Amino acid sequence: EAMDPQQRLMMTYAWRAIEDAGIAPSSLSGRAVAVFVGTDRSGYGSLLAASGRPIEGYSATGIVSSVGPNRLSFLLNLRGPSEPVETACSSSLVALRKGVQEIQSGRCEMALVGGVNTIVTPDAHISFSKAGMLAEDGRCKTFSAHANGYARGEGVAMLLLQPLAAAERDGDVIHGV
Repeated sequence: EAMDPQQRLMMTYAWRAIEDAGIAPSSLSGRAVAVFVGTDRSGYGSLLAASGRPIEGYSATGIVSSVGPNRLSFLLNLRGPSEPVETACSSSLVALRKGVQEIQSGRCEMALVGGVNTIVTPDAHISFSKAGMLAEDGRCKTFSAHANGYARGEGVAMLLLQPLAAAERDGDVIHGV
């Protein structure tokens, strides 16, 4: 109950990405696998505070977005860098790039990358609306002369990256190159 749904979603979809690649999650234990996840506060902490739930030893780790990627690394005993990425709308893309760079540099053999965003309270939405940041029609028009703000969304995506030769050698499922 004290864990932000974003952390649960990230861990669930990371596990699915590993299994979807045909890899046993336990086989990654102790290996140089990086974790980069686009994430930020969801507002879940304010819901917990309003519930009157007492503050426990793990209350903060459940709601601090920087803990999510590290929780995943700890769960799977991964030995690569493990970082949250928060660059607004580009967070997932930056996480992907960081994962590719770690693999290309040879520092890691694989990388779990992706992003997660949930909107559990209206607070940020109200503030962004008052600041005039949201598109009035709820549609993003990136690079268009008709752009008038952005639209908020929820979702989660996680990918397991590795060099093509390694995936082919190991007989892993490959969905894209």
